[in-house]
Amino acid sequence: MKIKIVFALLLIISFLSACVQVSPTTGSTPPITSSPTPVREVTSPEPTTQPTEASPVAAEQAAIQYVSTNYNVAVDHIEVLSSEPMTWPNGCMGVVIPGVLCTDVITPGYVIILEANGQQFEIHANQDGTSVIDAAQQLATLDFVVLSADLSIQLVHPEYPLHATFHPSFSGFLPTGGAIAGTAYVLDTSSLSGALAINSNGQQELTFIQHPTYGLAVWRGDQATPPLLAWGTQPTNSDNTTSLMVANPDGSNLQTLLTMDVGTPPVQLVAEFWSDDGQSLYFSKEPMGLGGYIVFSGASNLYKIDLVTKQVTDIFPIPSSTQVLACLDAISLDHTYVADHCTPENITVTDLRDGTATTIQAPVDVTSYRFMGSARFSPSGKQVAFAMARGNPDDEHGWVAVGSSSGETARLILTSDAGTYYNVVGWLNESTLLVQSVSLNNPNGANQLIIIGSDGSNPTDAAQGVWLATIGNP
Repeated sequence: MKIKIVFALLLIISFLSACVQVSPTTGSTPPITSSPTPVREVTSPEPTTQPTEASPVAAEQAAIQYVSTNYNVAVDHIEVLSSEPMTWPNGCMGVVIPGVLCTDVITPGYVIILEANGQQFEIHANQDGTSVIDAAQQLATLDFVVLSADLSIQLVHPEYPLHATFHPSFSGFLPTGGAIAGTAYVLDTSSLSGALAINSNGQQELTFIQHPTYGLAVWRGDQATPPLLAWGTQPTNSDNTTSLMVANPDGSNLQTLLTMDVGTPPVQLVAEFWSDDGQSLYFSKEPMGLGGYIVFSGASNLYKIDLVTKQVTDIFPIPSSTQVLACLDAISLDHTYVADHCTPENITVTDLRDGTATTIQAPVDVTSYRFMGSARFSPSGKQVAFAMARGNPDDEHGWVAVGSSSGETARLILTSDAGTYYNVVGWLNESTLLVQSVSLNNPNGANQLIIIGSDGSNPTDAAQGVWLATIGNP
């Protein structure tokens, strides 16, 4: 009986779903000029505002290209809000990062504020745009919202340096929540009956979210439209329908986007993620009553609904009775590619623009696995991390691998202890992963969040519990 209870809890978790230094990614370290200027450690001198006759156009273009490349945002979605002339006291251009050395040379330039998809970016540049630095490098913080062993929901702050870059990618299906301006909105997985808002000041029940299914999609909003939450509803004893609901985070503007009968076999609506402009919601229709030992879950299909017209577009329609269910893992940040584990022994990456597909094979040095899943795209979409498991609850074992989204064989980066397997949560930046361990029959084990380099370097326990959301700055 105890084993069955453990398996039931793990099934729920699968459906609802640290102190090392990150290696800087390209562009994260301030450039050193080729001339033999002296170098010293930055001590945070003050920049000065200074009029300049130089045009900011080149610097603005460089800043736009930086944000487009590093945050995976289309150039035509980026708007320049302001460009302020500035005289920087050194080559770091006002971005103070502990341990980073700067050229000791006065640098005229600009503070450029950009906006894209509801998020603002502060970029420091020299006059001609040949050097740009992201101010977020010195501001990055990280908090995790987790479901603890006692089934309470907690906010955890890991002591983890994110000074290099923090460009996260959490794009898995069946989302348990997300964050807006320092507050996380998450499904209350302790009771499976509602949702919570949680931040450093505490937590509050979102009473307007009733009987949600296992997906809470969070959109941060933009200058024209306030943030939005979306979720599906379970059928009740008195109402055999399922609906897609949307509201502002405070519960205002509550509306129903779509309602349908659960049907036969029964399905329920699950909110998955928002379009970049917040005008469309992606969702799935998930089978009810799935049981057994499910290691890696996912979405079974994918649709999109327009908030204004309520028109529904098929992306991945409901599969036939002979196809695998709950096997769509993640979508890339630009909504171009979908990764799945629907085909045994492969992770498949499908291009939504033309339907072409490539496959990623397991590392050659892992041979005793049975299942693959929880594939997640890196911020650029060029890499895919995924997990493998033996698939035996009495003798479980797990691995994590990273491969190219263009296909071929992946490389092994992490191997579990006996009685434990992994799920990939997402990417903190292009070179750093967040991984969830799930402990089964390991008497000394506990569910852990692990931060690890994409090359397998510096695996570090960041928090105990099951990940629900990440609160980060930016």
